[in-house]
Amino acid sequence: MSAFFDVSNLSVRIGETPILDNINLGFREGEVTALLGHNGSGKSTLLKVLARHQAPSRGQVSLEGQPVQKCGARAFARTVGYLPQHPPATDGLTVRELVNLGRYPWRGPLGRYKNEDHALIDQAIRDTGLQHFAHRAVDTLSGGERQRAWIAMLLAQQTRCLLLDEPISALDVKHQVETLRLVHRLAEQRDLTVIVVLHDVDLAARFCDRLVAVKHGRLVADGTPREIMEAGTLETIYDVPMGVMARAPGHWVSYVH
Repeated sequence: MSAFFDVSNLSVRIGETPILDNINLGFREGEVTALLGHNGSGKSTLLKVLARHQAPSRGQVSLEGQPVQKCGARAFARTVGYLPQHPPATDGLTVRELVNLGRYPWRGPLGRYKNEDHALIDQAIRDTGLQHFAHRAVDTLSGGERQRAWIAMLLAQQTRCLLLDEPISALDVKHQVETLRLVHRLAEQRDLTVIVVLHDVDLAARFCDRLVAVKHGRLVADGTPREIMEAGTLETIYDVPMGVMARAPGHWVSYVH
């Protein structure tokens, strides 16, 4: 798989406080990566840097070999889609109207939508299973349905990368599983690069191809679920004695001693 995002010697400071320190990572196409770590570890800041919502204090972020600061705003939005932990209010928009906004980087504020745009919007709604909700107001949907609507908007945007900050934090277990299953399926079908901040390490290991852990702003673990889901590594990440059971091939359950 080819390189997509590259992070080199990345550091972020806010005032005198170090948030990220000397992070070096590469993210590949078609791969779902979970960013793990305790609250305040720096994982959401790393996602914001990738999304160009936070400037690094030092180091470089490259997108397909080019520094991201050289990429125009609309060109960047055509490639990278970012869903923050708390998305903005939808102000009575229907699902279809929200998904329509995904075409903005391609058509601009006054551009007229073509048949191609409507086809991409329809496809995004189908891919996220929202056909029956297309004319419902987004703010009347359940949490899981709202998350799917936002993901549909990013798909209509035709981005090649999804940056998702805690997309399942406010969902019940059923909708957490459904959302992560959807994200993994879309990554496979569309060869997307997906980087997602998660707190549940067991769900991350089940639905992500790669687990990256940050602690006190430093990279402390990076590997496949099989490599990361072992007691010593989890103890390093979370600072508590932990154990791991293999429930089934590819499914692990972690626990605190």
